[in-house]
Amino acid sequence: MSKPIEPEHVLLEFFTMCSFHPDTEPASQPTPLFVLGFREGGEPVFVWLVNKNHFDGSTLTRDAYWLHALSDLEAYFTKKLSKCVAEEGCVRGGIELLVSTYQKQLRFTPLTPVADHPFGLRKSKELAAV
Repeated sequence: MSKPIEPEHVLLEFFTMCSFHPDTEPASQPTPLFVLGFREGGEPVFVWLVNKNHFDGSTLTRDAYWLHALSDLEAYFTKKLSKCVAEEGCVRGGIELLVSTYQKQLRFTPLTPVADHPFGLRKSKELAAV
């Protein structure tokens, strides 16, 4: 089983989770795709919750635009976020713009601060040895 989370060490001060809402079953739950976070003054960080290289969006939508976007998750969201960051002039503003722009088909949680201190995802020594 492959691990979709790539970073070995991630410290975030703010995050949002992005899910895709299936258009074929409006009552169904959105499918979580990634957590997007950042630290003030730092670059945005994607933590993938699905396999970004082999994600099959055909179970979620028949829409050609979204099928194309879901076929290359990393390229699509990196491009869209880069545009938003450039437009806003900062990472936080870019993420907020991305969230507000794509809220219809995608479901983003509100940009949330991580308590009073950053949290981390760290690869433990036991996992590193496996």
